[in-house]
Parts: sequence; C-alpha cells; structure tokens
Amino acid sequence: MKAAILNHFGEAKALQIAQVDTPAPGDSEVLIRVMAAGINPVDTKVRAGTSGISKRISLPAILGWDISGIIEATGKNVVAFQPGDEVFGCIGFPGLGKAYAEFTVARPELLARKPDNISFEEAAAVPLAGLTAFQAVNEHLKVHSGQTVLIQAAAGGVGHLAVQLAKLNKAYVSGTASGKNRLFLASLGIDRVIDYTHEKFEELLDNLDAVLDAMGGEILYRSISCVKPGGTVVCLPSSTKDDPTATDLAKRYGAKLIWPMMYPDGKQMQIIADLLEAERLKVHVDKVFPLDQIVQAHQAVESHDTRGKVVVKIG
Repeated sequence: MKAAILNHFGEAKALQIAQVDTPAPGDSEVLIRVMAAGINPVDTKVRAGTSGISKRISLPAILGWDISGIIEATGKNVVAFQPGDEVFGCIGFPGLGKAYAEFTVARPELLARKPDNISFEEAAAVPLAGLTAFQAVNEHLKVHSGQTVLIQAAAGGVGHLAVQLAKLNKAYVSGTASGKNRLFLASLGIDRVIDYTHEKFEELLDNLDAVLDAMGGEILYRSISCVKPGGTVVCLPSSTKDDPTATDLAKRYGAKLIWPMMYPDGKQMQIIADLLEAERLKVHVDKVFPLDQIVQAHQAVESHDTRGKVVVKIG
C-alpha cells in the first residue's frame, strides 16, 4: 500500500511517499480502507520533533490520527462493525495512529459511523478537533445557558467547532478572528466577532465565565484578565502547560486554569456524528490535497492562514 513515511524529524519535506506492507488487524481490531485523513497542528509539531509525542515515536513512522474510511476486515472479537461500514474517528492518539496510508488498523471503540450526509473529507476533518472542542466546552469549561464565553482563533479547526458547541449549550459566544472570517463565523451563529488585527479583546470583554484559548503566551495572559472570579480558562497548547506567568495571573484573578489532554472516545464521536447528521454541527474543510501532496498539506496548516481544516484525500 502507499503511505506517507517520516524517516527523520524536520520540516514538511521530511515526509515521503513510499510503498509499505498493508497491516493486518488483530483479534480486537478492524482494518480500514482510508478514504481521507485530517491534518492537525499537532501533526506538524510531531513531524518537526517539537512535540512531547515525538519522543514516543520510533522512526521511520506513519503519522496522523484523524481518519474516515470503510471497514475492510474485522478481527474475530469485533462485533460492533462489519466489512463495508463507513466510519470515522481519532485513532492511536497520543501514540501512532498511522492515518497517512491507504489502509490502517484501529480499535473499534474509537470509531463512530460516518453520517450519510457528510463526505469522507468532511468526516476526516472532525475527530481530533471535534473531540478537543467537545471535551473543552462540555467537560472542562462546562458551558451552559446564559454564560459568556470567548473562543480564541474562532475560525480555526477547533475554534469553529467550539463556537457551535457553545451555542448549542445556549451561551453568549464571542470569538477572535481576522475580519475576513466575520461572515463565516456569523453563519455558525456566533454572537460577536472581534477582529484581532485592529481590536484588543481585553478592552472589549470582561467578567467572562469561560475562555477557550488555542494560542498560549501573551494571548493566554490577556485572556485570563478577562475572566471573572471563579471563571475558567482552558488553554490547548500542551507546550505552554504550567506556564508560571499564566498560573500566577490565574491566582490573581481568581480563575481556574486548565491545560487538558484530548482523549479519543468513540461514544463522544457518536454524539458528534449525530449532531452532524442532524445538521446542528457543521465542519468546514478549507483545503483538500491528494496523499502525494502531504508536504503541501502540512505547509498549509503551518501557514496559520486556513479556515477550518485541511484534509488529505486518499481513497
């Protein structure tokens, strides 16, 4: 089978297309014909060797965690799926998921059935970002009716899904984005867009119940200053975990500060699948590349100029 192989950590060109053996599923695994794979910022950091996950990986390796595809075969203990089922999910995280290949194996408890009304490309864009947003909004921030919430990088992969999930929970949602994304975010139901290119969110917002920050650093510090005592800030970049400046600021403002680690969960994926099927949640795919252009796909994510998600079409 064809796959994108990482032989050494480095820039996007470290990824190379090669022919490798097709994996065989274990007794409690399924073999999936991969139709599409999602690319996330964490993928690029692992590839570059700057993520803690990189230390868990032996090279050469096949990267990637977000997949959509068709069950090709099942192990003898698998009863939840059968060959021909269309599925999607986040596999292997935070270890190797091996999504950048024509076939991969996965544990069935990490998968959900792909809704018929979304494409394989759209489905592949959802898992890691969708689970990150779902867990941040519902488990860590515990967003509920009447709350005021700020989503940083609201037009990004996690951000645009978090906006919708917070609105489903009946919160008042503000989000930072460039002006070109104002109409896009309005279409998702956001209440207020703050154009970070010429507006300072901390001068416009205060006494917030919750903030979801995808940036860290100075943006995180400014975010904490907007939260009311007892409010919560979730910061996604694991590289900023336990930042002493942020920790001190949170204590000063009486805010709860959380650096979560997303975990794959097939049951949560099914909840997300049901929302997609009911058209209560939409995923935006900004760019689709063939597997042969995996380098360009990684470069697009690293440009920080994409709206929603970048996907690689494989099958």
